[in-house]
Parts: sequence; structure tokens; C-alpha cells
Amino acid sequence: MALDRTRRMKSVSHIISGNFFTADQVKEMMSLFAFENNKLDIAKQAYSKTIDKENYHCVSDALNFKSSKEELARFIRSCE
Repeated sequence: MALDRTRRMKSVSHIISGNFFTADQVKEMMSLFAFENNKLDIAKQAYSKTIDKENYHCVSDALNFKSSKEELARFIRSCE
């Protein structure tokens, strides 16, 4: 099970590195994972590759924990 999750995470990271996305597409990718840390990693990786950053609030909405949402907000501020 963990191996499958690792493969999926590597695949998503590879896809992110070679493409551009909408915020909704990032949210869809995040839905492939159950664990919050994976979702947060995807959100961070995809931020620089997102064409509609003004809509990134929907990505934050896909996170379950307040601490994750705050961490994503800090990450976004550090990128600006």
C-alpha cells in the first residue's frame, strides 16, 4: 500500500514538473491522496505551475486541517 502511494506521489511530481495547471486541476490531483501531508506537498509543488493563482483558495479548501492551510498560506507568501 505504501509503495503504491509512493509511486503515485512520484508520478504526480513528474506530471507537475512538466506541465501547467489550473487551481481546480491541482485540487483534483490532491484528491488522489488520503494523507494530508501528500495533499500539502502537491499543493506546494504545483503552486509555481498554476496559471490562475488568484483561484488557489480552492486548493486550500481541499486541505482538512487548519495547520495545513496555514502552512500553505505561509508557503505562498514566501513565493511572492
